[in-house]
Amino acid sequence: MLREKLKKKMPFSHYFYSGAIGSGICVFSKFLITETMYYCFHLNGHPHKIFHGDWFGGKGVGMCSLLIDGLDINLYCTHFHAEYNPGHDEYEAHRLAQAIELCQFVRRTSSNCDMVIVAGDFNTTPAQLGYKVITHYGNLRDVWRDKNNEMGEESGGTCELPGNVYTDPKNLTMFPHGSRIDYIMYNVKESCEVSVSDWQTGIGKIPELHINYSDHEAVIVKFSINKREEIPSVENLPAQKPLSREQRESLQESLLVLDKGVARCVNEEKFFQSMVFVLSLFLYAINNWLVDPMTLEDSLLMAFSVSCTKLGLAMAIGVSVWTSLILKRAEFHALVACKEDIMKLLRV
Repeated sequence: MLREKLKKKMPFSHYFYSGAIGSGICVFSKFLITETMYYCFHLNGHPHKIFHGDWFGGKGVGMCSLLIDGLDINLYCTHFHAEYNPGHDEYEAHRLAQAIELCQFVRRTSSNCDMVIVAGDFNTTPAQLGYKVITHYGNLRDVWRDKNNEMGEESGGTCELPGNVYTDPKNLTMFPHGSRIDYIMYNVKESCEVSVSDWQTGIGKIPELHINYSDHEAVIVKFSINKREEIPSVENLPAQKPLSREQRESLQESLLVLDKGVARCVNEEKFFQSMVFVLSLFLYAINNWLVDPMTLEDSLLMAFSVSCTKLGLAMAIGVSVWTSLILKRAEFHALVACKEDIMKLLRV
């Protein structure tokens, strides 16, 4: 539907298919999209948290390469895992690992372009570690900071805003001015110079219905891009710049968060292993001690209830085994892999 509505002004588009229900990430462009690629994050929440649903979307980062008036621009679009409970954020390590993977993907796919633009819902505020990783290690500049650095953070809210009909009034006590978790960031190569000519949020409300298009406000940016007349010689540029102090600090702090994520994962794995043991005992007891076979022959309802109980226990045992041996092991390996990547960067 969006493609049909927008094709007159933005005839080129791409939707990034992923997961069971789709990534929810798409790009519409006035200019020809020459190449696309999608990277699915290794950590995307938990499949047994059905009402959260992030795992089923197969979240990741999509890349579209555009050629605009001789400029090669890589546009990246992403959506991180939601927070859900700020007081007890069980997905902090997942979101941090996603930030690391986003930075790695952008760094390794943007060497031949003139400019990088990264946009999306990061579900991370500027005060949180994930933001520091993206801006420090990822070398990405926050457009809002460039354009509005003289203003307070409360002026850039994109979610939980007071005027949005989807905002829960309870959240206004924590976020009276909303929270800024949606961003447009960028990086430009030595061959170009860029200035931010405009920045704003929101596109109003749906006509006649007078409700917002989303619980998040749109972020709109205008860039002015020019090719430099003199390009620095490649020979004079270092092959690989050493990590700055800010980069090292944010990465070292990331290791601590990932360590907590690993510990949580191991504890949850042990919990599901214990569930297998306890549920198996219940099933064994029902089969051998708690139910009199003669009673079942006299009561059809009792026989049906016992059969349903056995089936339910067997299914719960199967789910617990699958979660412990497959899902939690995969989460553990993804967290450890992210830690190993960071340790390589820190040379430890």
